[in-house]
Amino acid sequence: MAQISRQGELVQLRVSRGERKALLRILERLEPLVEESRWVRPRAYEDEGLEREYERLVVGDLEQARAQDLAQVRDLLESDQRILLSTDQAMAWLRSFNVLRLALAERLGIKSDGWEDQFSPQEHRRPPLATLHLLSWVQEELVEALEQA
Repeated sequence: MAQISRQGELVQLRVSRGERKALLRILERLEPLVEESRWVRPRAYEDEGLEREYERLVVGDLEQARAQDLAQVRDLLESDQRILLSTDQAMAWLRSFNVLRLALAERLGIKSDGWEDQFSPQEHRRPPLATLHLLSWVQEELVEALEQA
């Protein structure tokens, strides 16, 4: 089972080769959903003029940053290197797993807290809910590792 822990100033992810491959498959399957997700590009302004200006000034940079975050996760998972993340890298992983999780939740029709009760225990153990739980677990473990001083 993967382990995420603080190692001095770095966050270490201990993942097996199989776990890396599984995370890469999840990334490959969910990344297309990210671009379709309303979470990726929420409206900033009700006013159309202000919204267009926001899109012109900000949206491109946000999309580029998200693509860089996802590429960083992919590159490290594809390598055979030990995964040691700086705080900035760990934050990029957090952002990536968050956007993947939100896109999957949106696809599943999950809109609010308490969604867990909508599904049977068996459904929680099968994809796609198991994938959603895994993404949430990775996020939680990264946050806990970052909080350790």
